[in-house]
Formats: sequence, structure tokens, C-alpha cells
Amino acid sequence: MRNFVAIATLSMFSSFVSADWMLDQKNSDFSFSSIKKSQVLENHSFNRFSGSIDESGKATLTLDLTTVNTGIEIRDQRMQNMLFETGKFAQASFTTMVNAKNLDALAVGTISTQKVTGELNLHGMKKEITADLNVIKLADNKLLVSTAKPISINAADFALDAGVTALREVANLPSISFAVPVSFNLTFTK
Repeated sequence: MRNFVAIATLSMFSSFVSADWMLDQKNSDFSFSSIKKSQVLENHSFNRFSGSIDESGKATLTLDLTTVNTGIEIRDQRMQNMLFETGKFAQASFTTMVNAKNLDALAVGTISTQKVTGELNLHGMKKEITADLNVIKLADNKLLVSTAKPISINAADFALDAGVTALREVANLPSISFAVPVSFNLTFTK
């Protein structure tokens, strides 16, 4: 009986250690900004996204582009149709590799700043991007991963420049920047 209890306890512990980190969307946010008229900054977000970090260290974040939220319904529809072309490209994703054992080994309350390079797949285009991230161990089974500084995405790198131009024309604006700052706070749990 003792051996059974010991084996069961070890089994439960090993499954906890090797479990995937799953994104807790309710306690996370993903936002980006647009700059129009050369100096007017507007903040936007996505209402639905998912992510995980598996035991091998593969980290994936997927955005549902149909849930873009600008605070103005007609602008949401225009971004979906004219910019993201969600009929063809409903999702964007970022994939990278991290050291999962280091995440598990972080002491609760520890903040680790890490430079992460991975592949962004957006609008049918793939490009390697680098981000400076803060990783905070909130509890043994909870991590907060946030941008240490905004990630600058160039719309033209992902064939979104025609969409930006179309948005500018339909809104009768003198300019909308192709530079898009992106920020996030992502909570992961085991």
C-alpha cells in the first residue's frame, strides 16, 4: 500500500511538472495602437486569443482577428474586411521556443527579463520578430508574461500597407502610420 501511495504521489507530481502552461484569457490582454493624422494615438485590442507553452518549450499565441475591438463598430468591421481580410486570414499567430524548465524553476515573485525571437504569421506572411519580455512567477502554477517595451510591427512587412491605405481613404484621413506598437499582458496557468 505504501508503494502504491508513493507511486501515485510521484505520478501526480511529475504530471504537474510536465504539464503545459495554458493562457488564461480572462486575466490577459493583447493591444495595439494606431497613429493617425501624424500625432493621434488610438488604442485597440482583440477580444479572443489563446496560447500555450508546452513541456518541450514551444510557445504559441493565436489571435482571432475577427474580434478586433477599436471601440467603434464600423471601424472594427473595416479593419476586419479592409485591413486584416479576415475572410482569408482570420488568425494571426506567434510561435517561439523557450526553456520550459527555467519557467518551472523560477521562484515565486521572481521577475526575469528575456529577449525572445520567434515567427509572426500575419496576413499570410511570416517574419521573424524579436521582443523584450518580462516573465513574472506569480505562483507555482501561474506566470505573467508581458512586453517590457512595445513591439513595433511594420504593416508593410505583412502586406497590410494596401489595407492601411484603404482605411485612410475611407476615413478621409491625411495619414495612418504603418508602424504599429503592440503590447500584451498574458497570464499562463498550469
